[in-house]
This record gives sequence, structure tokens and C-alpha cells, in this order.
Amino acid sequence: MKFLRKLAIILFDLIDLYIHQKRILAYLKRKKIKVEIFFDVGSHKGTYSDLILRNFNVKKIIMFEPQTNIFNFLKKKYKNNKIIKKYNLAISNKKGFKEFNINKHDLTSSFAKYDNQNRYLKLKAKLFESTPNKMNYKKIKVKTIKLYEIFKKEKIKKLDLLKIDTEGHELEVLQGLAVEIKKVKNILIEFHPNKIYLNYKPRIIHEYLIKQNFELMTIYKFPFTTWEDRFYQNKNISITNML
Repeated sequence: MKFLRKLAIILFDLIDLYIHQKRILAYLKRKKIKVEIFFDVGSHKGTYSDLILRNFNVKKIIMFEPQTNIFNFLKKKYKNNKIIKKYNLAISNKKGFKEFNINKHDLTSSFAKYDNQNRYLKLKAKLFESTPNKMNYKKIKVKTIKLYEIFKKEKIKKLDLLKIDTEGHELEVLQGLAVEIKKVKNILIEFHPNKIYLNYKPRIIHEYLIKQNFELMTIYKFPFTTWEDRFYQNKNISITNML
């Protein structure tokens, strides 16, 4: 029974992601957004990088994944791909080391801590035959760096698409861009309206992007969960420069 539950969760996530990504791709194509340089922050196993590779004439992809076991998977998966560069570290608003929570539901592993009183988390815990306070089973120290430093190191002049999926750590990722945020054309960022993480305030993330002169273009909700992806566009960069 436990095996079947885990299998059901995996299939559930895959179907959810497949349907969701089809809508993201349709939006990018409909708006004729050109993606030559792509940053995949919180790449996990590379599903979004695969989407960009298959559908765009991309010249450079930079992936960031702090979990060593998943990073090793990425190294093998893309070992012959010369346009992909991989960093085994986390993106934040400070350079150094930070405690990272490894969760039973691997996709939700994060710097952020679970809110054990959250109703959605309680339901998720039941699927894993666990309790909210046991959904996090390990803590590790991971290296962190700011995207500002990556932009300088990689000599990035313009970034076509920045995807952020860091499970409650999105604001810190954005803050770490500093002035380099002006070079970002489009941002695809995951939000968690279910607020399964402590002190998670999606409104503050939205307001931060608005202050940086980004415009919310559309919201895509995942079909079977309460997560959503929001697409923001830099108002300082004209449409003609993006095509």
C-alpha cells in the first residue's frame, strides 16, 4: 500500500507538470518570446530546461541545483550538452552557507520550513503515511551565491528568461540579483498560495517585482495542486528588443 501511494504521488506530479508545461510553452510561443539565454534556478531534474531545449534555439542554459544527488543526476543527463552549465549550489541574497531542508516530498525541499499547521501539508503528509512534523527528514548545509555574482562571472548582458522554483525562497533569489535585475527580460516564478512554508508572503514577492518595474502578464495554476506559476515581464525592455 505504501509503495502504491508513493507511485500515485509520482504519477500525480508528472501529469500535473506535463499539463502545466504545455500551457507555459503555448504562452511563450503565442507571445513570440525569444529564449536564447535561460537560467533555471531550482532546476531539480531539468524538466524546464528540457522544455526550453526542445522548443527554442537556445544558446546558453545555466542550471542551479543545491542537492548533490540530484546535481549528479543532472551531470550525467547533460554530460554531452555543451550549451548547458551546471552549478551545485543554491541562489540566495547572501554568499556563504545555509541550512537546507530535505523533505519526503522531494519537490518541496527548501530553505523554508514547513508550517506544520497548514491544512494542505496535513493532507500531503497523509499521502506519505506521515505527519507534518515528520515530512522534513534531513537538514544539510549548502553553498549559496547571489545571481548578481553569476551575471558578472558569466558576462550576462541580457537574460531572456529567468525561471525560479525555490519553494518559498523566491524573494531572496530576486534580491540577490541587485541591479542586474534590469537585464532580465522575463521571469517565470512559482508561487504557493497554499502557504505551506512558514513566513511565506507571496504578496511581498509580487510587490517587489512591481517596484522593479516588472508587469504581471499571466498566472497559470497547476491543474491538480494549489501551486501556480506567474509570468512577469520587464517593462523597461521593449517588445521589439525581445523578439
